[in-house]
Amino acid sequence: MTKIKNIIKPAGRKAKKPTKPFAKGTTDGIVAEPASLPKSGEVKRYILTSAQNNTYVHDGVWKNLRALADYYHAQLFVGTFTYDQNSYGRMSVKQGKYKGGEHDLWYDPKVREFEKDTRIQLGKGLVWCGEANIVPTAGDPLRGFETYEGRDSAIFPHAKIALRSVASLGGSGAKMIYTTGTCTKRNYIQKRVGMIAEFHHTYGGLIVEVDGSGVWKVRQLDAEDETGTFYDLDLKVENGVVTSGHRVEAITFGDIHATIIDPTVLSLSATGKGNMIDALRPKFVFIHDLMEGASVNHHVANKPLERFKTDLRGLSVVIREIQESADILKKYYRPETYVVVVNSNHDRWLDRWLDEYDQRKGDVRNLEIFHDGSAARLRAARLGVDLNVLEYLIRSHSDYPFPTKFLALDESFLICDKRIECGQHGDLGANGTRGSASSLSKMGRRSNIGHSHVAGIWDGLYQAGTSTNLHMGYNHGPSSWTHSHVVTYSNGKRTVITMYENAWRAEDK
Repeated sequence: MTKIKNIIKPAGRKAKKPTKPFAKGTTDGIVAEPASLPKSGEVKRYILTSAQNNTYVHDGVWKNLRALADYYHAQLFVGTFTYDQNSYGRMSVKQGKYKGGEHDLWYDPKVREFEKDTRIQLGKGLVWCGEANIVPTAGDPLRGFETYEGRDSAIFPHAKIALRSVASLGGSGAKMIYTTGTCTKRNYIQKRVGMIAEFHHTYGGLIVEVDGSGVWKVRQLDAEDETGTFYDLDLKVENGVVTSGHRVEAITFGDIHATIIDPTVLSLSATGKGNMIDALRPKFVFIHDLMEGASVNHHVANKPLERFKTDLRGLSVVIREIQESADILKKYYRPETYVVVVNSNHDRWLDRWLDEYDQRKGDVRNLEIFHDGSAARLRAARLGVDLNVLEYLIRSHSDYPFPTKFLALDESFLICDKRIECGQHGDLGANGTRGSASSLSKMGRRSNIGHSHVAGIWDGLYQAGTSTNLHMGYNHGPSSWTHSHVVTYSNGKRTVITMYENAWRAEDK
């Protein structure tokens, strides 16, 4: 029998010590360098995008990002990331798909002077994380980064545009984390994850506005695939030329809940000087959860204290809440804008109330409207029509005079040449399940929704936040609610605008 040789080193033989450390190491990790703030009354702007190694820029996108940076006198940052296609050889791809031959790391010379792979504190509580190197095939590039940078909001370079709102406690405001989109072309391994990533590859970037006190605003610059054209509010950037005065296609406002709408949000949205509707002149305005539903709230039906609080607000009477809801809806109307009230769960509480109201035990002040609403539903049923109870009661029991579209349950409403679905509230999922942004994003059609009061971008789905007070009595614990709204441009591209510090955008004074 052949003896197996002893592979253990003989006793007393010492391994050689390395003469140099393998890596330097660091005690504190990466530390953000602070960017200087502008003077009081001025606004400093940044345009942030990303670039993939061994890939050329999309010339149209790059030209337009440069043009907008020049227009705003903004600093242009490019965060780089790597993707190694050489790890896949000839035997791992279909015939004719092998690229190979590139073993050196390089970036398009056009971006070199703008590379910013360091961490920079752009404003009060906002950090550019240029050090991040997230593989472009990551399905959810922000997963795991919720706690990165602690309570500071953060922006990461990546090939997709994404947004998540992270909860906080004590009224300190939600943390927002973003990815940028990219200026480099599609360049993926043609296998499962690469093919999916190629489909969701998003050209463009973010614009960041910072005022003299460090307060910041962020918007998405989502560019067209072929031309690289994109919009920013009323600006259009095309062929390296910036023009102004363009109407937006639509604004999807965060859930209204009329009787508890935040007065500042209402002013910034529709009634104050320089409000969003008058500044952007949308063709469509979408209203979610118009009614709070305090007068018909089934959640407090057996809670005397909560019902007493409702009565103190004067909202035990259904017809009064209907009128107040109509009064708020009036403020969003403009003659040149088509207002659409999306069928929403709080508005549908009226149907449940009509089903469950006991005229022997209920508030007698609601008897008349109960019988009227019930009779209207019966007449509609006889005709085979699904009655929108909120619309019927507003038109029958308030002085609302304007032409407005109230959507039926499951009624579709498409904009931008039928490319974006705006008829979903977000509470209803597939096949009778509860809705969520994550699940609804898999429908295969781009859409704008509301419902959760939490802003987000999930591939082709954009979710608005809320227009209400951020603390409504039932949302105890950490909150990720924000005053966020979705703006849709005429080319089907979108941005999320978040209001805080009494502004929806930064302006030089």
